[in-house]
Amino acid sequence: MTLEFSLRGIRYRISRVPEHQRPKKRGQGYTTEPAQVHLQRLAGGDWLSLSSNKADAGDQVTEVVGLNRAQFTQVMLLPQGEFARFLRCDDDARRVVLTRLFGTQLYDRITAELDCRRAEAVRARTAAETAIMTAASAAAEAAGLDAEARDEVLRLTRAEREIRLKEIAGELASRAAVTGAGLELAAAAAAAALRAGDQARLRASLMTRLTQALARLREHEGTRAAHDERARLLALARQADPVRPLLLALADAEAAVGAASDELRGLAAEPGDNMLAGRGAAEAAVAAAARADAAERVAASLQHLADDEASLSGREAAAEELLQSADGASARAGALEESRQRLPGLLEGLERELAAANGAAAALDGATARRQVVAAQLTAAVRLSELGPLLAEAGAALRDAVDVHQALVDAHQRKTEARLTGMAAELAAGLADGAACPVCGSADHPAPAWAGDDAVSAEDVGEAEARRDAALAAREQADARRGELAVEEAGLLAAAGGCAAAELAAEGEALAAVIAAAEAAGQDAARLAEQLAVSRAFSERLAEELLAATTEATIAREQLLAAQSDLDGLRARLAAAAADYPSVAARQRGLRESAGRDRALAAALVQLAGLIGAAGEARARAEREALARGFAALDEARPAVLSGAALAELGEQVASWDAALIRLRAEAEADDLAGLDPGQAQDAHAAALAAAAGLARAEEAEQEVRAAHGAAVAQARRFSQRLGEVRAAEEACDRLAEATEIVIRLAGLAKGMEGHRRVALTTYVLRHWFTRVVAAANVQLSAMSSGRYELRRIDEGEHKRQRTGLTLSVIDRHTGEERSPASLSGGETFYTSLALALGLADVVRAEAGGVDLDTLFIDEGFGTLDADTLDQVLGVIDELRDRGRVVGIVSHVADLKDRVAERLEVRRIADGSSAVRVVA
Repeated sequence: MTLEFSLRGIRYRISRVPEHQRPKKRGQGYTTEPAQVHLQRLAGGDWLSLSSNKADAGDQVTEVVGLNRAQFTQVMLLPQGEFARFLRCDDDARRVVLTRLFGTQLYDRITAELDCRRAEAVRARTAAETAIMTAASAAAEAAGLDAEARDEVLRLTRAEREIRLKEIAGELASRAAVTGAGLELAAAAAAAALRAGDQARLRASLMTRLTQALARLREHEGTRAAHDERARLLALARQADPVRPLLLALADAEAAVGAASDELRGLAAEPGDNMLAGRGAAEAAVAAAARADAAERVAASLQHLADDEASLSGREAAAEELLQSADGASARAGALEESRQRLPGLLEGLERELAAANGAAAALDGATARRQVVAAQLTAAVRLSELGPLLAEAGAALRDAVDVHQALVDAHQRKTEARLTGMAAELAAGLADGAACPVCGSADHPAPAWAGDDAVSAEDVGEAEARRDAALAAREQADARRGELAVEEAGLLAAAGGCAAAELAAEGEALAAVIAAAEAAGQDAARLAEQLAVSRAFSERLAEELLAATTEATIAREQLLAAQSDLDGLRARLAAAAADYPSVAARQRGLRESAGRDRALAAALVQLAGLIGAAGEARARAEREALARGFAALDEARPAVLSGAALAELGEQVASWDAALIRLRAEAEADDLAGLDPGQAQDAHAAALAAAAGLARAEEAEQEVRAAHGAAVAQARRFSQRLGEVRAAEEACDRLAEATEIVIRLAGLAKGMEGHRRVALTTYVLRHWFTRVVAAANVQLSAMSSGRYELRRIDEGEHKRQRTGLTLSVIDRHTGEERSPASLSGGETFYTSLALALGLADVVRAEAGGVDLDTLFIDEGFGTLDADTLDQVLGVIDELRDRGRVVGIVSHVADLKDRVAERLEVRRIADGSSAVRVVA
């Protein structure tokens, strides 16, 4: 749709396309096309684009016109009955209209924001007071007051509570001082008991030391006999100590002779007494050494044969490996030759299968493309077959909706004509004796019209109009549905290409089979090509492997014959060298073992002879030393000899006993034990126990007093802390009250709860605007009523709800009376409400920045005016036209046709639609 308009000599054009559904460019179905707008200006004969953005175009139109949409509709159209209701309504309804027209929501938001801040301030103050009460309760609890006493403190005023808390602080300080003095007395008593207990414990401890020292001394004297025996043994051991190393040397020599004799018995089968006694040992040793040398020379001559014998098993294994390698190479060569002969036939078969698969796969692309086309046609054909019944149903529904709508249009027209015909009876029904006629103003009603039985009321016309509009909406909906289906049918016919659904389905199945076979053939072709490449590579590799296997078999056979000839010669040489032994190595080991035994025998004979001589010399030295130390013989000195460790241990035991005797005597005769009587030990212990019991009682009493004093001090300290918290909470509450006083005051003023006049902020603003509206309306009303009527805004209404300053009264200059607008007649009400509407439009226009609008539409009841009043009203309208404004009148009054030369006549035609005729 396109709209062209002129403003201050400039031509503008707005083009709009609403959001709609359109067929998709690709695929099937529909897509949503967003709404579009285009604002242009005529410049030099061409249209200049200003904006294609919806939001930006709206802002530019508002800037050009100078009014937003709400303001534009307020000043462009004076709707029928609205300002008559505005003239007669109560304050609340008038407040709603003025709020909507002048947009005073800002002041409502300011008032609401101030009220929210006031509520937050009140909550904060309440929280601060609660914090004071909580801190005071905690202080009373810290002072140890019971629940009743705490409640009494909380009920006090702030000053009284301060005095009471100071009294409690003094009581707690006094209690702490009293318990501190008691603590000093208890501590002195405990110190005295401690000194007495220390003295008693010291005497009991000394008695215990004395009795224990005497007991240990008596016990030590009881072991004197054992001490004397240890002293005698110590003297003998010290006398025989020079003989001890000689006896040790003799024992070592005799042990060495025994070991050498045992070794000789192991080397010689039956050694004689002379051999064991060391006689003839030199000659026997020489003979054994000669035999050993001869055996070692023969064993050395066999070493190279022993090495060859050791490598015999390895050579035999190598020969066996050569045999297996030759056999394996021959077998591989035969298998490879057999495979090489089969390969030509295999390659030829693979090449034939590959050519066939490639031929079958070549049809895939064409079949796939054709199947896509057939699928799209099939979808369109199926939807087309489903669309036929829907189109028929939509067409029938549209015809029914047209019939219903046309019938309801006729019914509504008949109702309207019938009501207009009986309008006189309807007005007469509202007449009352003595009341003014709303048409002529007379209080006499000599012949009022009577309504017939078939009279039509406004409610009947409204119901008929509602049914007509509902039928029109249903008709438009059915028409839109029929159009959508027709558009879809045309698109589907083109997409189906004139083919039937069954035919397209059969073709699709055939194409699917062709595509499946082509895809399978393509997969087979790829697999066969891979197999063919692998087979050709295998053929080349097979020829190379066959040549290598044949060469390997020939070389292995030659190496095997040479290895077997070497093995036969080696086995013959080894058999001759082994003689009577199982192998050459066994014979070599036997010879070396025999040589070893002979050399060991020679060494053993020489060693035994030397050890026997050394043992005789050691015995002679020991016997001489024993005689020199006073012993009769060596055997007499041997028992007295002790080892160094045993001698030292025995000497330490003797010296330790003597030292212990001296120490125990010194302990029993200590200076601090002098004058003590062991018989009084029990009395001393009893006195110590009694002193300890007294000390425990004194310390317990001190702890009780100390705990009481600590509790009193801690209670006083806690109370002092809580008292500080109370004072801090009170100071915070005072600061909060000072900080929130302004907000609470402003909120009260804005809501009309405080101040001299107690008027809310929004009401005050509305009073201002309404005063200007009434002033502007009176200018028009004075002309329309020939100076008879004047509107006045009053602050006081008939009851409390009408005391917001938005109440209207009418001053009658002819009678001098001031009365309610509800007392005006129908014609007076019309031109008074018209004057009020014109004044309101002027004020709203001025408030919007002084925008001049050249056009105004009035939709009011001109049929309620008499001829004189109608002339006056039309004179005001002509005056508006003379000032350059175009005034449009929407009316059914026939007399206006003669008074309005230029007009648009709308007439209903037979099919229910309307026709417009321009009369100029």
